[in-house]
Amino acid sequence: LFALPEATKARWHIEHSGIHRGWDPVGWQALQPGHPPDLKESFYLGVDRDTTDPLVVAGTPNHGPNQWPDEALLPGFRQAVDDYRHALDAVSRHLMGLLALALRLPYAHFDPYLSNPMPVLRLLRYPPNLALSQLPRNQMGCGAHTDWGGITVLAQDDAGGLQVMGTDGAWFDVPPVPDTLVVNLGDLMQRWTNGAYRSTLHRVLPMDATRTRYSMAWFFDVNYHSLIEPLPGCVNPQHPAQQAPVTAGEHLVEQYRRTTVQPAPAPT
Repeated sequence: LFALPEATKARWHIEHSGIHRGWDPVGWQALQPGHPPDLKESFYLGVDRDTTDPLVVAGTPNHGPNQWPDEALLPGFRQAVDDYRHALDAVSRHLMGLLALALRLPYAHFDPYLSNPMPVLRLLRYPPNLALSQLPRNQMGCGAHTDWGGITVLAQDDAGGLQVMGTDGAWFDVPPVPDTLVVNLGDLMQRWTNGAYRSTLHRVLPMDATRTRYSMAWFFDVNYHSLIEPLPGCVNPQHPAQQAPVTAGEHLVEQYRRTTVQPAPAPT
């Protein structure tokens, strides 16, 4: 996918979508506010909904069809993506059940939030940088951020570069381990637990001239209209709610808006 010419990938540019699906080039996003754009490109794929889907008919933001690369250019791509998404959906639902048990709730507690979820698969490439020493010191492959939804399941290659901030404020590496997945908790899980579980601050360092990093991030986000407020047992007079309730969809739409780099106006 990413080895295709830029002009070919631009046919599926995210600007053509209207629902944040498709290809975004290097520099399209700045996940860390106030920092230079991220040194990565990606391809977004979500639940593929046609024009008859009730959520699409209702005009729900970020719901609709994917932009799929041509089968002739990438034979088997769509089937591979669908198989992977199906497998990760099962893994993610089980993880949500385990989190419910850990919070002393029934295993199926989150099921009502997952009747029509809006997960997104983001395929990512971090290109090599021939002039790494000349980059601004605060420019990252992926700027420091927390993920926005419930949980994230990440597959990464052996290039390295992923770091997580510890409770002491220091960054530490998340080394690639063969045949494993990295699981992050996102902002909505932190809201649900009223801060008992933390949304993981993480970043990806820029690659040097010798490496290209590939990863696949599965953002398991719940139903768009789910109201996120503290779960039973996570709020009481001694620990009042830290944040106001918000719907999952409103939260995600705002995060997309905040992190997309706005192109400079054309000269007049």
